[in-house]
Amino acid sequence: MNHDTRGARSRRAAARGAALLLLALPLALAAQMGFNQSEKAAIEKFKRAQAHYNKGVEHLKKGGLEMAQREAKACMEIFPDFADSHLLLAMVDYQQGRHASALEEVERAKAGFASVRGLYESSYQEYFTRLREQRDQLAERIADLVSTGSSPILVNEASNRLKAIDLQLRDWRPNAGLELPAEYHFIHGNILFKLKRPAEAESMYRAAIAADPRHANAWNNLISIRFAANDIAGAAKCVQEAEAGGAVLNGKLKQAILDRQGK
Repeated sequence: MNHDTRGARSRRAAARGAALLLLALPLALAAQMGFNQSEKAAIEKFKRAQAHYNKGVEHLKKGGLEMAQREAKACMEIFPDFADSHLLLAMVDYQQGRHASALEEVERAKAGFASVRGLYESSYQEYFTRLREQRDQLAERIADLVSTGSSPILVNEASNRLKAIDLQLRDWRPNAGLELPAEYHFIHGNILFKLKRPAEAESMYRAAIAADPRHANAWNNLISIRFAANDIAGAAKCVQEAEAGGAVLNGKLKQAILDRQGK
């Protein structure tokens, strides 16, 4: 076999390989497109479920337990694996005094979060992206108000909103959407406390604080447990740690500790 024949065969083999690669590429792209479409659909369902959850929380704040429960069920109809729906049911059960049922729901919420944490991360990142955009627009608005000599009251209100947004942005962490939210641990702690399991409740409050060092309610409850156990030194240490991290504590609780210390 001469070099020309071998060269021709080599070129034909290369051409066939390239043709196969070109055939495979559209299939790979189609598969990737299908995955993206499926992921996009899941994200849209997640957002719709999240909207019902937010409504349920608002009903809960106003004492509308039945409406909150309906919103939780609406969440699950849209997105069966939506962990927050179980968290909402846990809060409803807790307020109705069904603490054993509340414990089951919060445990389901925690277990379910792991399976959809990627969607929570996507939602978290999107929220902070919008927050940064709002921050930039508000900063421009403040500059316009100042340059046009607008009312100091308007400037002050806008500046306060800007400070609030900056405070939220300060909490941004790249992987925060992958972490179990502090509220899960906090609610879990409250339920355990009602079930007369203070040591486990304390562990949950500490987990909530680890997730959010400025979670004032978790700090207050943790300090209350230490205070009730007559661990005044431990309670005082918690007060120092909480305030050093920027948490705003219950003034009466703090004063009770100071009184016990004779200060």
